[in-house]
Amino acid sequence: MKKVVISQPRYLPALNFLQRLKHADIFVFLDNVQIQRRGFENRNKILLNGKEKWLTIPISSGSRRLIKDSVIAGIDWVDKHKRLLKEAYSKSPYFSEEIIERYYDGVYEVLESTNFNYRDVLIKLVLNACDIFSFKPKIELASNLVNDNLKGPFKLLEICRRLEANIYVSGPNGKKYGVGEAFKGSGIIVKYHNFKYPIYKQFNSENFIPWLSFFDALFNLGLDKVREIIYHPWELENEENE
Repeated sequence: MKKVVISQPRYLPALNFLQRLKHADIFVFLDNVQIQRRGFENRNKILLNGKEKWLTIPISSGSRRLIKDSVIAGIDWVDKHKRLLKEAYSKSPYFSEEIIERYYDGVYEVLESTNFNYRDVLIKLVLNACDIFSFKPKIELASNLVNDNLKGPFKLLEICRRLEANIYVSGPNGKKYGVGEAFKGSGIIVKYHNFKYPIYKQFNSENFIPWLSFFDALFNLGLDKVREIIYHPWELENEENE
């Protein structure tokens, strides 16, 4: 049964995103939709001095641009974000400057070779994160599979048809956007990733704060423990209409 996940790429992704990357038979980067402003594509949070801090990749192109056509503003953010990660977690029990460098490895080269293309830089960073946890996802681009003009869940359905998917695995938010209804009668089963975020001791916070960048769990729990969480079989919830 071929399981397909479709999602916009993510910067500094949380653990649920990495678990989908690990377990999907094919992971499709949804690069032919408009960029999300104030979403989690180009930003995520870390804990700095016990407070949530956004790290954001600056975008110079307009808000109506498709992800594949969007442009990053400069390169200064790379060193700034590395410095803030080191400042935030240098006293954590499993801090590793080497792992931070691994995450950003090759990013300058991609920025320069692609004229600061937003999609290609995000994909490079996603693949670097997967490499840290010792797995290599099978990646496809939505723009290579379907017309840019297709909208909403019907675009997702057409992607699944092109890939001959048996199961489409959505995040829980898919329930709000008519995914189940769009796939009804298609022969493709819809399931939702029901990720239970692990609670752990954060060295710099009294109250646990979930859904941060994977670096928070990594530097508080260690590489082996976080890899175990990512590799754990994913919990999939059936579509109510199935």
